[in-house]
Order: sequence, then C-alpha cells, then structure tokens
Amino acid sequence: MGKPARRGVRIPFVRDANDDRYDRFAIDVKPQPPFVPPLRCDGCGIRVGVRHGNADDPDSRSSHYFRLEDHKPDCRFDLQQRGAALVAGSQGTVVRREGQWRLKCPPLGRSGPGGSAKRPAAPARPSTNTRGTGPRPTSKRSGPAIASARRIVQLLQDFGDDPGAVAQFAAVAPNGQRDIPWDSFCYSRTSVHTLAQALIDGTAPAIPFAVWGPASMADAVAGKSGESYVVQYAARHPVTVDGKRLQLRVALRSTDRDWIAAGTRSGNFLGYGYWRTFPADLARARNRGWIELQLWADEPWQVERWDIDPAVPGAPARPSTPRRTPAAPVITPPTTPTAPRLQPDPLPGPEELRHQDDVRPVPPPAPLPTPTDNSAPGPGPEQIPADRPAGEEPAKPAPEPDAQPVLPPPPPPAHPPAIPAPSTKPPSAWHRWLRRLRRS
Repeated sequence: MGKPARRGVRIPFVRDANDDRYDRFAIDVKPQPPFVPPLRCDGCGIRVGVRHGNADDPDSRSSHYFRLEDHKPDCRFDLQQRGAALVAGSQGTVVRREGQWRLKCPPLGRSGPGGSAKRPAAPARPSTNTRGTGPRPTSKRSGPAIASARRIVQLLQDFGDDPGAVAQFAAVAPNGQRDIPWDSFCYSRTSVHTLAQALIDGTAPAIPFAVWGPASMADAVAGKSGESYVVQYAARHPVTVDGKRLQLRVALRSTDRDWIAAGTRSGNFLGYGYWRTFPADLARARNRGWIELQLWADEPWQVERWDIDPAVPGAPARPSTPRRTPAAPVITPPTTPTAPRLQPDPLPGPEELRHQDDVRPVPPPAPLPTPTDNSAPGPGPEQIPADRPAGEEPAKPAPEPDAQPVLPPPPPPAHPPAIPAPSTKPPSAWHRWLRRLRRS
C-alpha cells in the first residue's frame, strides 16, 4: 500500500455568502459554480479558498476547497485534531503509524467455513444490554476495538467518505497482516457488494471484516434450532453469480435480541467477524434471485449500534411463559331424579305396514258421559219398608267383630318415589297404529 499524500485532507463542505451548503463537486459546475463568494468552512466558519483540478500537478488532480487559516478547536473537519482524540480514547486499539491511523483488530474464533448458513443451537446467555444502548460485556481489547471502528466510520461520514480521508486509515488483521486499506476492511452499503462478490468467487482473504449500514429491518425469526433475531438492509448494488445478477441482502443475526438491538428498526449497525454468504449452494441462490451476506454474532462485543430511536419498534421481545394456577374445584348441587322423557314412536316402516292387515283392530273405549244439565235427578227421599211400624227408628247395622278404627291417611312423602322407567320392549305394529289413530 502506498503512503498517503502529505497534503492532508481537504475541507469537504463549505458555506457561501447566502449560507448555502456545497460539496467539492460544485467547483466544476459549468459555466459557473453556483456558490457566491466568500466561502467559509462548514465546521468552524474559517475562510476557505477554491482550487480547480490540474492534471499537471500530482497533488491537485481533483478540485477541492482548502483552508486559508487554522481550524478552530471544535471543528469537525480538522482531521488531525479528531485523529488525536480518537487515539486518546481508543484504549490502545488505534495507533498512529507512518502518517496513518491504524486499527488493531481483535482475534476471533471462526465458527465454520465461509458460505455456510446453518447455525447450531447456542445456550442462552444473560443479557446486560437494553436496546443496544448500554454497556456490553467485553474483553480487554475486543470491545474497545469495535467501538473504535464505529468512531472511524462516523468520522468518515462527516467527511462524506472522501477518498483522501479514507486513505488516512488502515487496519491490522488478527493474523498479523498489516496496512490493510480501510476500504478493503470496512464495507458500507455502497461497497459491500465487492466483499460479497469476493466471497462468492473465493478470492476474499481469510480475515474478519467489518460491515456497517442502516438497520432498515429488525425482526424475530423462528428456526429449527430455536428463535433468533436479525437486523438487515438491502445493498445498493447487486452481485453476479454465473452471469446472473442477484439482489444482495446484508443481515446481522444473533440468538440474543439485545446484542444486536433488534428491538428497534432505526439507526445503524456494525458487525465484525467472518461474514459468509447464504445459501452456500449458488444454484439455489440463482433460483431464488437473491443471496444474503450474513454474520452470526457469537459475542456481544462484535456489534455496535448508534443513532437508534427506541420509539421505532422492531422485533418484539420473547414472551415469558405464564405460570399455571390450579383451577378451583367445581361443586355441583344434588339433583332430584326425574322421570325420563318419553320419545314419540317412529312411524312404521314398509315391512310393518305390509302386515297391518293381519292384525284385528281394537275399537276405542266409549267416552264417559259428561253432565250437561244441572237439574239432573239426585237421590230421592228415603223409602220406608212396609213391615216397619210408623215412628220407629230404622235399625242400625251391628258392628262387625274386630273392626279397626278408621285412621287418617299418612302425609305424603317429602320426596316422591322415582317413577320406574317404562319397559324397553318395543310396541308391536298394531299398538303403534292404535296410538296414531287416537292422536288423530
């Protein structure tokens, strides 16, 4: 890798006399740039000059803004000042070597070959983070190193990912490989397709990479090995598999919701590790029309989240299993036995109707006479026999021997006796015919 230019990093954004903001591409607008001089730095307001690109000057091949005086202490476009603050707060994970800021990447065990998407079931780990905003358990250097990578990404965002600013940073791989260009180690939404294409073609080095981008989607996924969580986004550019262009998805997955802050669908995420493609079968990916670049986070320090908004919902938390309470016993009151309901007899079938002529019908009983006149004759006067003398009382009947006195009837029982069930013997055909005749 060549050494960075000594000219330093140009100012990426300026403000004109109308307080309009412009980047360096406005310098070459024809016939005249849109800004109105004088120009000042967008970070601290110092005076700024303009220089057009000149192919004869190796240090001025691109149009850029340059400062006419020193930056103010709080200017975000003072790269030297921000780089020194980065080293001071990195806990030894960022060093200044040969005019570059270099990130010391932490070692990481590889869980499987590249391209494999199957994930073995992992034991549940206690989470110490809420929505990805609190401190995570880290080792001495691992957590600070990934936090430094996130701060470098944010710094380069402020500079608009200017190639001159990107060239000021590099990485040192865990295997000892040094001076890895930053844009060959850390990939964004606009450049991640180059990493995925290298993994598909088998030309990517066997080192862990850092990939970052917006958390456009956060969700819970139910799989054979249990529930997991994912935050992902769609890459800006596709990849090519056997001549066919496939959509690329970038997914950061974990069995712990809080490690990747899957509870919110906002902000950005950065994942560090051995990224792989899914599915590993490229023919299957061609049939689906898409391929996924994914990373399973085995440790919480592999993930960084920033600029998140907890008000934007994402994957719901895993519901807890409610405790079962014993049901109260149900007490049923005693019931009084009742007589079974008599079901109406069914109509006779064809065979029964066929033999009805052989059965002699029984005439119905005569109806009882009902009195219709209240002047009906009642009992007449007593008839006196001819042999009894006049004035003599009629003889009383002699009492029967051993006659018992007449007792009052016993009181009715408190519970009436149960009515016996009718006989289950089915009635004959002529009985059923007789019943229908009475009903009619």
